[in-house]
Amino acid sequence: MAYPLPVSCLGLLLAFGSLATAAEPGKPDDFFAPTKVWQFHIEMTAKEYEAMQPAAGGGFGFPGGFPGAAPAPVPVKKPGERETHRSVFGTDFPVAHAAISNGAETVEDVAIRYKGNSTYLATARNLKRSLKLDIDHFGKDKRFLGAKTINLHCGAHDPSKIREALAYESYRTAGVPAPRTSFAEVTLTVPGKFNKEYLGLYTLTEQVGKPFLKAHYESDQGLLMKPEKIRGLDYLGDDWAKYKDTYQPKRDATPAEIARVTSFLKLVNQGSDDAFAKGIAGYLDVDAFLKFLAATAMIANLDSFFALGHNYYLYLHPQTKKFHFIPWDTDLALGNFAFFGTAEQQMTLSLNKPYAQNKLADRLLALKDVKAKYQTVLKDMAAATFAKTRLMKQLEALESVVKAPMQKEAKAVAARKEQAGMGGFGGPFTAKPPELKAFFEKRVESIAAQLDGKSQGYVPQGFGVGGGFGPPPNPIAKTLFDAMDTDKDGKIGRAEYDAAMKRFFDEWDKDKNGTLDPKELAEGLQKAK
Repeated sequence: MAYPLPVSCLGLLLAFGSLATAAEPGKPDDFFAPTKVWQFHIEMTAKEYEAMQPAAGGGFGFPGGFPGAAPAPVPVKKPGERETHRSVFGTDFPVAHAAISNGAETVEDVAIRYKGNSTYLATARNLKRSLKLDIDHFGKDKRFLGAKTINLHCGAHDPSKIREALAYESYRTAGVPAPRTSFAEVTLTVPGKFNKEYLGLYTLTEQVGKPFLKAHYESDQGLLMKPEKIRGLDYLGDDWAKYKDTYQPKRDATPAEIARVTSFLKLVNQGSDDAFAKGIAGYLDVDAFLKFLAATAMIANLDSFFALGHNYYLYLHPQTKKFHFIPWDTDLALGNFAFFGTAEQQMTLSLNKPYAQNKLADRLLALKDVKAKYQTVLKDMAAATFAKTRLMKQLEALESVVKAPMQKEAKAVAARKEQAGMGGFGGPFTAKPPELKAFFEKRVESIAAQLDGKSQGYVPQGFGVGGGFGPPPNPIAKTLFDAMDTDKDGKIGRAEYDAAMKRFFDEWDKDKNGTLDPKELAEGLQKAK
């Protein structure tokens, strides 16, 4: 691995081993130093800024807004049309032209667009939203500070603004390949609209792409996928066309890769216990997966592969032909995802079953030798990655870095008369997460108790606010379930689900313009209480 794990040394190096990480060629050595704060300025014409805004305030495409729903069709670009990117929630993000500068280096004509699913809906009425800048999109040789892609994550759901950085650092320390981060204060100029307007503090997050794959897996030639809208790893048959909208390969797959993906998924879902036990190690890097599972459990990252089945990359290594899992989008980690439990429950999340349903994890941990190995991984990780002293040093370092920019951002938001935080987006995302110091203290205590056999930890019951459709009861979840379960058999079938989604959409679309804006969605969810 090109990114060394943290080693014991002085000061911040004790807390953040990635400070010693070599940057990619062309990047400054501190590009992804965790305590680095860049100053970025974005400039674009009024015409491009207007063209960049999604239609109808963002929209919320049904079906397609919730896990398990049919994928919204990807728009096909016609000659002369502006390119767009469609989010999981059906929001089309137009690609615009902009310039980016850090005061010393300026790159003209880069591609810029908004990004995010619930994050975008939460911030659609605010000026600060998550951004992706593809530096080389309109010219393959372009770079900004040596980078081809700049991901600027706004942290709308995280009042601390440091959960994403802390979570990724925990993964890396645990030996799980994960993006590196730093921070950026971003200003925007649009002639006639904004003059160096302070957007706020962003988390600058490394792109999972060819340089990342080359650094961690020694080859970037494998098949990289970013699954969405599936719970776990669904087998969809032998027709590859059915996989493209859900597994989202980043390039055309070869026939051999298609066969490898589908046979892996078939083994996980349909293989006999004997076939699974004998064959899984040939498809999956089991040791790497156990580290991925253990780290995800320890940081209580419930908005992930193990719960909603998204926010991860799946990489098929070209030499070993084995699959690897890479975490993504971790701002809802560290006890910040109310859909699967209260803050108190998430702080005591089970290490052995940190999910409601996950066939791959369940089948692996049912194997005696794998279960024993997982217990060893947990104990080693608790002693190193989740050592309390180390966690508190990291927390203190990052809190000191973001304090002043967060104060500056709050003043800018107030001056613009925007709603701070969620921008008016209601529902479970407004649940207040635990303070990070309290989370770490409680989590370390819970991990120790579980490893000592004194506690089983909290096992999520399913999807729904405050722990799902099982206990603890939640009024929104129960009301929605009752409304969908029209035949009252205690289950929701596909026809019931689709009919309910259409009914909800028609009821919540108050202005009857064919889309839901964040206010309409929030009001609809609130009525379910």
